[in-house]
This record gives sequence, C-alpha cells and structure tokens, in this order.
Amino acid sequence: MDKITFTAETREGKGKGPARQLRASGFIPGILYGAENEPCSIKVEKRNAENIIRKLESHNVMADLILKKDKGETETIKTMVKDIQIEPINMDVLHIDFYRIRMDQAVRMEVAIHLIGEAPGLEKGGILEQELREMEIQALPDKIPSVIEVDVSKLDIGDTVSVKDIILPEGVEAVDEGEKTIVTILAPKAVEEEAPAEEGAEAAAAATAEKPAEPEVISEKEAAERRKEKESSKTEQK
Repeated sequence: MDKITFTAETREGKGKGPARQLRASGFIPGILYGAENEPCSIKVEKRNAENIIRKLESHNVMADLILKKDKGETETIKTMVKDIQIEPINMDVLHIDFYRIRMDQAVRMEVAIHLIGEAPGLEKGGILEQELREMEIQALPDKIPSVIEVDVSKLDIGDTVSVKDIILPEGVEAVDEGEKTIVTILAPKAVEEEAPAEEGAEAAAAATAEKPAEPEVISEKEAAERRKEKESSKTEQK
C-alpha cells in the first residue's frame, strides 16, 4: 500500500491547557502504544499530519512514525493509525492515536472499497447502491492492500456482489461475513402513468355538469310583458 509517514517528538504535560499550547505552536497531541511497549505521549507535526489526513479514505491505516529523540536521533516505527479526533466545526485535528505493530504478526484493519467498470444494469435505468465502503480484513502488515477493487462491469438489474465473491490477494483474509452485501443494482423506481386523454375529457365534462346553472337574463320590455300576462291571468281567475 502507499507509504504514509508522520513525524513526531515525545512530549511532556497532559490535559487541555498543554494540548491547546501544542496546537498553537504547530503540533498535534498524540499517543503511541501497543506491541508490549509502555504508552508514550507524543506531538505530531501539524502541517504534515493534516495534509495526510485530508487524503485518507479511512483512519485505520498503516503508517511509518518517525520519532525524533534526543541528540538528533530518530526511530522509524511501524504503526497503525487507530483513531483521529477532529473538531466538527473547524475540522481541526485534535488528537491522533498510533498503535505499534510487528511485521511478523497479522493485524486486522478496514480497507477502502473501490468500484471499477460500468454496470450494464445502469444503462437500463437501474440504480447502483454501494452498501459497504470498507472491508475488514486480516493479514501481515506488508500484505495489506491499499484498496480492494470490486468489478461491477457484469452487473445487471437485480445482481449483487457480496464479500464472499471477492478474490483477495494471497495471505489476506476477509473478517466481514461472506453474505454481507457490497454493491447491488436496484430496479428503477416505478413512474406513475399519466391519466388517458379520455379520462381527462370525462373529468372535465363532470366538472362542467356539477356547475350551478347561470341566471336567465331578460330585457325590461320582456319583464313588462310578463307582468301584464300575470295580471290578466289573475283577473280572469276572479
């Protein structure tokens, strides 16, 4: 996998106050632990660390940690970046945890999944849904792949790729359950059919029929004649 390198120094002091001072002076507080060694408080060069972290696809990655010691000496330590604390508003990196690893011992970690190819099902209106974006695997540190590629070039509508379908490099084992779905091509969403033109015409006719009749409009002359007819009719009845 691509080599990632952090540079750090040992540090003194704990708590929020010293941590704020470290960040103001261009460092990020961190801790180094694991491999039967005593935990060690460190400070990581901020600019270099933030440039790396912005490009990471997951926090659980392998990294070389160059630890500066007294008298200008340095030690390169194989580590796994186990945790990165980030301030949610300003996105500042607040703290980094490094875990020492041994090259002769297998480690578990999550590796990003990359989809490659064009699925034929998409041309038919299907919808690609990636349910798993990282796969947990187990291998010796030098066998860990940088990414896991999943080929979707043969997927039609309704097809699925699960963890058990992936052929991993030699020496690499999947930790996730084999039945866990990685990606699937869903059928297109149903589109409501438009009402036929005949139904539209019937609806318009019904709406017209429901309208109240408009009042009859007559002239003054016609009104006078109708009054005379009513009066003569009353006279005859008497």
